[in-house]
Amino acid sequence: MDYLVPDWANAALVLIDVQNDFVSGPAAVPGTAERLPAMARAARTFRESARPIVHVVRSYRPGESDVDLLRRAGIERGDAVVEPGTPGALIAVELGAPAVDLDWASLRFGAVQQIGPAEYVLYKPRWSAFHRTALDEFLSDHDVTTVVVAGCNLPNCPRATLFDASERDYRTVLVTDATSQTTPERVADLAAIGVQTRTAQEVADAVRADETLGLAESLWVSVAGDLDDGMLDAAGGCDGWTVRDLVNHVIGGAERYALLLDGADAAATAATRGRDYLAREGAGDGGVDVFWDCEHRFREAAERADPNALVDHVAGRRPGAALTVMRVMELTLHSRDLAVALGTPWSPPTALVDAVLAEAADVIDELRAAGYFGPALDPVSDDPGDRLLAFAGRRGR
Repeated sequence: MDYLVPDWANAALVLIDVQNDFVSGPAAVPGTAERLPAMARAARTFRESARPIVHVVRSYRPGESDVDLLRRAGIERGDAVVEPGTPGALIAVELGAPAVDLDWASLRFGAVQQIGPAEYVLYKPRWSAFHRTALDEFLSDHDVTTVVVAGCNLPNCPRATLFDASERDYRTVLVTDATSQTTPERVADLAAIGVQTRTAQEVADAVRADETLGLAESLWVSVAGDLDDGMLDAAGGCDGWTVRDLVNHVIGGAERYALLLDGADAAATAATRGRDYLAREGAGDGGVDVFWDCEHRFREAAERADPNALVDHVAGRRPGAALTVMRVMELTLHSRDLAVALGTPWSPPTALVDAVLAEAADVIDELRAAGYFGPALDPVSDDPGDRLLAFAGRRGR
């Protein structure tokens, strides 16, 4: 297992100190205001995908002493910076966070305040978002494995947070263009402990691809879960294939794609085509367990590979990013083949069909020209599954 690559399905965005006083107020950090559009893009990505967002904020009452040493003397003598209840302490409106009153008394006591369906605010008294806070417990309660950090400003709070996240075995990502005060040297310092770097657009692309792939994987598993050993020798919904052949082809596809993304050539994948994954110990009902084993290997290979580097697919060289699109298409269409073989319903989600038609259309047309798909047909209905089948040259229900 690659423990460094982001697990986007279980990621949370931690936005640090993006408060008015640090953006444009008396304690403004240079470069923070300029990074707001990328911060907002990252927040929008997580908000739209219903993944957790945690706004981590500072709060100082003039005269108090529970302050990091760098600012303690100033706050003790009465400086007003991100004072609770003032506009300067509020989250910058550009992030698009719901406009709700922050309960400063509870926040400063250690509570996590929910401000949206999957959006929260948490107060930290020092640099790291994990120091004397409930962040670790919160992330655990939400099954988070990957901490994605952005905000203000890299040498201090984001850096400390990333180090503490890594020490707690979270996979870590720094959104470089959504974090102020980044330099090549500071980014290299974090890369040395395994922090992955992405731009806000790369995060958006990864989350969107993860969602689409997840829909296709879930569709396959929902059908494969109806399979039992007595059905393996039945016709598999594809000409000349048994159910066993079909299932092994789909499971092996993830392993073949992982090999290609890791630099193997098409010839090296040939050895996988004769494998009976269903015969493996612990394969699970319908091969579901071994399917997930191979699928996770593919996901990790796709995440660490250069998406623009060409891979040696049997249907021709193509960018590595195209393999994720092809995997989604393969899982979606072959789930229908398996459903036909098992006599079970097949109802792909509209969002999945729309994604395949939008993102895989060029790939399907290219493969059609190579003889892998028949001519496009008129759909027999407006049903999402019928529309997809027709485009792939298959008859609907």
